[in-house]
Amino acid sequence: MVRIKAYVILLFTTLFIMTAAGCEKTDVDEAASPEPTSDIGNHLTISISFWDIGRDFEKKDAVLQKLEHDFNITFKPIQVSQTDYEEKFKIWAALGQFPDLFAHSLVINSPGIYADWIKQNLIRPLPSDLSKYPNVYKVAQIPDTLALRREKKSYMLPRIAYPTNDLWMMERVVFVRKDWMDQLHRIDPRNFEEFSTLLESFTKDDPDGNGLQDTVGLTAASINYLSWVFSPTFPQFAANQWVQEDNQWIPYYASQKMEQVASQFRQLYESGGLDPNFFLMKEDDALIKFAQGKAGAFAYKGTPESMSKVVALWNKYHPNQDFYDAVKILHLWPAEDGNRYFYVAPTYWTESYFSAKMSDEKMDRILQLYDYLLSPEGKKLMQYGIEGKDYVESSDQIVITRPREASGQPVSIQKLYPSTNTLHSLASWGLERTYRLDEMNKINYGERNILACLEEMRWLLNNARATPFKYPIISLSTPHKDIISAAINPLEDLTEVVLSKDDPIKLWRENVKTYNQMGLQQAIKEVNDKLLHPDS
Repeated sequence: MVRIKAYVILLFTTLFIMTAAGCEKTDVDEAASPEPTSDIGNHLTISISFWDIGRDFEKKDAVLQKLEHDFNITFKPIQVSQTDYEEKFKIWAALGQFPDLFAHSLVINSPGIYADWIKQNLIRPLPSDLSKYPNVYKVAQIPDTLALRREKKSYMLPRIAYPTNDLWMMERVVFVRKDWMDQLHRIDPRNFEEFSTLLESFTKDDPDGNGLQDTVGLTAASINYLSWVFSPTFPQFAANQWVQEDNQWIPYYASQKMEQVASQFRQLYESGGLDPNFFLMKEDDALIKFAQGKAGAFAYKGTPESMSKVVALWNKYHPNQDFYDAVKILHLWPAEDGNRYFYVAPTYWTESYFSAKMSDEKMDRILQLYDYLLSPEGKKLMQYGIEGKDYVESSDQIVITRPREASGQPVSIQKLYPSTNTLHSLASWGLERTYRLDEMNKINYGERNILACLEEMRWLLNNARATPFKYPIISLSTPHKDIISAAINPLEDLTEVVLSKDDPIKLWRENVKTYNQMGLQQAIKEVNDKLLHPDS
């Protein structure tokens, strides 16, 4: 077994054995829930912006009312969507009119903007003393979070997706039709050439036996998921990370290994093994294509939520064939160093920001709210609803009492209380909780699907290792790094290379030449100098 932090093993073990319904033990030690009181302070109106919050807060549901009452606040929702939020915040920044509290994705996607907002005094840092908010303090002490500080101050609070980087491992997998492999007398590929041949046979050798050439080898939910099939060739490309080569750190797209990726990508496309519409596919379209039996492999994610989606669609199109008899997660072959790798990412995904114009009193109230949402009681409210109304708890067992749908399943919390669509994720995504075998997860995802995910995690922990990456580089802001990060899209450029008829290696070299002309080498020097002299 590869060397894994004892913490990760303990966490995995905890996730695997939590079979008691309603078990609410947390992945990191959490403080007791704060006790909101009637004398919490003056009534405050807090403007808050989160994706689709307008729709979520249209109805003053009981959960929203409870939080507003307990914390003596009124939320003023400011609507943004995934398609317009970046432009809206640029305008608000120019006008100096940020909401009090808002979500954004700066530290990974736009570190230059993050640095500018700090310089312009548009966002305020967290208090240096967070002892009053013990659950917030724990988030602030996660190594990834500490790496995001500027001048020893935290100017935002990351929204934690998983408590450790390793737990992203199931966010990139490749499903494969094992029944088709048996039909065609194929074994698990041991290298890229065998993988390419397998996919080509899915396209050309009538694996479903209907006498038609109406299948493709590999489809993908997006280019980011598709990248993972090249992880044995270049793990950092598949994880979108910088890599250390020749004693310096460089972005993956500057590595010579990208030439092999470009060549292999083109091979999959030209051989017919890759979905010819891979660059147009949306997640739902690709999912349906695989579930219908029109693709032999599917690059996606293997989390309980995604697994339940795939299985539910499979059952719709194949009511007489068990998904697990026909499909498995393909274990990709080892990289050139002999190791298999699994996907990793920063612990966080998106961040909470706080307007510099906000009063100390308002900041304190928001942090009290966040501390509650990060506590066991706050998480329980978001997952189960209101105690005594939506569930009862006795002897550590939770019994769901809320109304049932015609199917017999409980009405979802999000349907009863639309505000939980926002509030559930406001302080933390908490994706690790989906792996627990508690009553709600069994209802939402299916016990068999959760167990399948956990078993795959066990296999990865014993047979693969985390893709290495350098945490501080992700949010590091330097002049040329910021410019080139905003100006280029390597995955789009790679797609154009694949679709072209010209030599893929030559075309990719031309892309790198263009990147160099735009300041790539200066960016690399700046980053490495900053890593050597972080306080300079």
